[in-house]
Parts: sequence; C-alpha cells; structure tokens
Amino acid sequence: MELSLKITLATKWNELTEFQLCEISTALDHYHKFKDCHPAASQPALYSKLYVVLVKSLLRTNNFISVWFALRKLSPEFYEEYVQFLCGEIQRTAFLPAFKFKGNTYFPPANRLQNLTIKEFSFVDSLYYNWKKTQDVRFLDMLCATLYRTEGPKDPFSIDIRKPFNKIFVEKDTPLLSGLAYFKKIAIAYCYEGSRNYIVKQYPHIFPKPEKPDPEEKVKQKQIYTPFLKLLHYKIAFDPSKIERTQDLNVHDFFGPYENELIEMKTQKR
Repeated sequence: MELSLKITLATKWNELTEFQLCEISTALDHYHKFKDCHPAASQPALYSKLYVVLVKSLLRTNNFISVWFALRKLSPEFYEEYVQFLCGEIQRTAFLPAFKFKGNTYFPPANRLQNLTIKEFSFVDSLYYNWKKTQDVRFLDMLCATLYRTEGPKDPFSIDIRKPFNKIFVEKDTPLLSGLAYFKKIAIAYCYEGSRNYIVKQYPHIFPKPEKPDPEEKVKQKQIYTPFLKLLHYKIAFDPSKIERTQDLNVHDFFGPYENELIEMKTQKR
C-alpha cells in the first residue's frame, strides 16, 4: 500500500507564524553568535544541528502524524532547498502583533517601518548597530522599547497608534520590557533587520553597498558604520533650523525625494 503524505512548509519569512519566527530567529542568532567559538572541524556538526531545528520548525504547521512521517520517511537532504531562504538575508518585514506584558499592551510599528519618523529610525538604527556589535542586551531591550510602545492619544490624522516617540519615555519604558522573553526580543530584532533590508533595497543611493575589497589587499578593512543621523546632517547642510522639521518627517517621505536627488546628482556628473 502506497502512503500519500501531504505537508505544507513556509517558503518566505513573512509566512512564518509567530512561534516559528521566535524559534527560528533564536536558533539562527545562537548559531551565528557562537559558531566562531568552535574549531573548524566541528562546524559541520553545528550546522547540522541548526538544520534539524529549522526543518522541525518549518514542519510545525502540520499535524503530529504528518510531522512524524515526514521526519522518518523523508531524508534530511529532501528539505535542503526549503531551508535555504532562512540561511540568507533576513526578509521578514511583518512585525509581531501587539502583546500584553505586565498589565500594558504594546503595539508594533507598521510593517516595513512605514510609520516611523526619521528621528525614530535613526535612533533605532544606532541601537541595532550597537547591539549587533557588542551583543549587549541593554541595546536590544531599548530597541524593543522603542519599536513597541503603548497606545497614544487618539489622533484621526495619525497613521501610528503608538504614543509619540520620545527618547526620555523610551529610557523609562526600557526596564519594563527588559523582562520580556529573550526569544521574543530576538524575533523583534529580526523583524527590524528584515524591514531595514527592505528599505536599503528601495533606496540604494542613500544606502550604497560597501565597495568590494581589493583581492590583493592583505590587510582586512574593518567596516565602518555611519550613523544615519550623520547622513541627515549632511543632507540639511548642518542647518540647525532644519533639524527638528526634518526629523519629524516620515522615513519614506524623506527617503523618496532624497533618493531621487542623489540619482539626479549622479546623472549630472556623467
């Protein structure tokens, strides 16, 4: 008797459930954080463990019997092509939904960071960079407290249900969210990174790719991070009177014209 097995697997980051996203992002974060601590000989074994976790997580949307048969009847190599999208660039742009924590409800930013101001984006981006660089969880806590905020005053003209961004309020709220489960914090960071990757692709002249290193260059060049706030100051020619007005602009309302301006400047130089 031939057994027909039907299973469904997510093929894109935005198709992952909340539980899958938390599980997969935590596994990837752990792997990338500690893989260099192990000798080269043990790298294949570490990746194999990661591979198994990713496969099992992708299968979670199926019923128990289907998962049981899928893991026992199909070889691990069968899933290789289905796992590849998780091992490349993070493309998650849909944030985790609002959640309740210690009596408060915290609301997410819009998908792809569509409702962030320039001021908020530049602040979050610096937090994200410092967390990736130092792995200091305090930067991660503040990143989560910046992106997820309680409901603000009702405003029919606002596209953001969260209370207005303010660094002082963020610092006050950060200890409240520090007790949030670590896997949820990592998932939020991955949503930010995926949304940032989307923005970088949309505006390649504002966020140009780093130049490829000279193959003959023996000294490894250390990548330099330029805070977005510094780029903003260049854009407004360091005019203090324009800072506040510009920082309150929506990111895409600012990036769109700025991208076109840079394209025009590049065209004129030819």
